[in-house]
Amino acid sequence: MKVRFKTGLILLSILLSLSVYGQNQEFSKNSIKIGLGLGASMGNNTDGGGFVYSIGYQREIWKDRLRLNPNFSIGHYSSKFIMDARDQYFNSINIETNLYYDLMKVKSFSLVLGCGGLINNSRGLKGTGGDTEGYTEPPISEYISDFHFGGYVGGGFRINSPNKRTAINIMPINLHFGNNYFAEFHAKIELDFKF
Repeated sequence: MKVRFKTGLILLSILLSLSVYGQNQEFSKNSIKIGLGLGASMGNNTDGGGFVYSIGYQREIWKDRLRLNPNFSIGHYSSKFIMDARDQYFNSINIETNLYYDLMKVKSFSLVLGCGGLINNSRGLKGTGGDTEGYTEPPISEYISDFHFGGYVGGGFRINSPNKRTAINIMPINLHFGNNYFAEFHAKIELDFKF
């Protein structure tokens, strides 16, 4: 009984010392950024609305105001809410590198602007439903896979308390654009987990 009590007391003191150390610890300039968004994707062969998920690495590179963020995102879309479009179910996969700049900063709140470049692959299935007006023959189901090269522009707000491990990005404007009439628009919420 005494051995368990001593062991428990030692573990409790270690946990308390680590938690006190963690509160005074300064965080590195590196973080993991994850995001969730809602929006739309359009291209030569695709039109739809859905959700997008992203994960990436972020590094502060200048005075806590400029950050580099290479990331991977995937969007799941369908034409369920577009009345005259053919049935479509597709994924949009992006590999991108973005720069974010805190344009205006007041304590832990800042106005953020972003830009970058991307490579996209939109792939999925285009079905037979929707408005068939203008078709000389009835449409058939087909598999689609399109590659796009393009850019990113975005803007929103960032809440980054210096003594908290997590920063929150509320990004109502996220626009991907590229060749072959490719465009995606999302509103996203992102979390940065600092190392």
